[in-house]
Amino acid sequence: MATPVEDGYESIPIQNAGQICFIVTCVLTMVIPTTLVALRFLARSRFSSASLDASDWCIALALLFVLALCIVDFFMIFKGGFTFDLKDILVRFGPGALNTFFRCMTAWPLLWNCCVLTSKLSVLAMYQTLMPIPRMTMAVRVVGTFIILYNVGGFITGLAICQPFEKNYDWAGVVKGSCGDVKTYYEWLSAINVISDVIVLLLPLPFIYNLQLQLRKKLVLIAMFSVGFITCAVTIYRQTLLPSLDSTNPTGTGMLAFLFSTIEIGVAVSLACVPFLRPLFRGTFGSSSRSHPTPVSGHAFSKGGNGGKAAPSRRGAKGSPSCTRPDRRSS
Repeated sequence: MATPVEDGYESIPIQNAGQICFIVTCVLTMVIPTTLVALRFLARSRFSSASLDASDWCIALALLFVLALCIVDFFMIFKGGFTFDLKDILVRFGPGALNTFFRCMTAWPLLWNCCVLTSKLSVLAMYQTLMPIPRMTMAVRVVGTFIILYNVGGFITGLAICQPFEKNYDWAGVVKGSCGDVKTYYEWLSAINVISDVIVLLLPLPFIYNLQLQLRKKLVLIAMFSVGFITCAVTIYRQTLLPSLDSTNPTGTGMLAFLFSTIEIGVAVSLACVPFLRPLFRGTFGSSSRSHPTPVSGHAFSKGGNGGKAAPSRRGAKGSPSCTRPDRRSS
């Protein structure tokens, strides 16, 4: 077992810019996504008669994982000595601080995988609701299967990369066993995440391009779906930071990588809520009272079209759209 916590060491002070930046980032990553998810559910309850769907429940789960990850971040800062060099932590704060940090570092990729999985599945479920046609359904299932396999594989690898499991946080080398290359694990996990981000973002664009809509409306839809490229940009930048992570001194070299990983998941959850917030601000963005973007019927994808306009969808109570069945003739 790892060295037990010892008394007689000073408490971990907040005394460098890295700590302050990380704390502020964690607070914002908790507050902003929580606010937007709450507003999303408020909009759904006030302006839609439709029940909550898979997209809503997935984003709620993603938020829980974001909050859990931020709590782990706080433990890394306040109890684990994160941002200080590993040798300084051992001398100033004792082995107990390193025990805490490496336990948190073990939990980190597991929670990150869960957050990435649920946030992406939420977006895919939204695509299927908005464009309920066979081609989109098939595309969502294929991409969703890839994302599930990738994240489940990443989760299992995080559990199995060190044998026995206690070796993950055995910084003192007391536990007999071995570990794989944790740094390479992080790099590949992030690289595949970039690829999946791009796939998810590009997925609806061919369908939008084929819509029988005015050009202006197409551009608005493309812009709405393309906002997710902000998440992709953060992910790519985070990927460039991983090579600088020193596995022998993760406490002193990993701040930026963990910081932008935290920002990434917060941005992903936040942006997934934006398309649902329009009815709360209809005085600014128009008079629409829909809390869920209108599903597109199969007629809108037919080459014959209907004069360049999407077929109107049936509306339920309170003016909210009900999910329309795809027109079999267009598939």
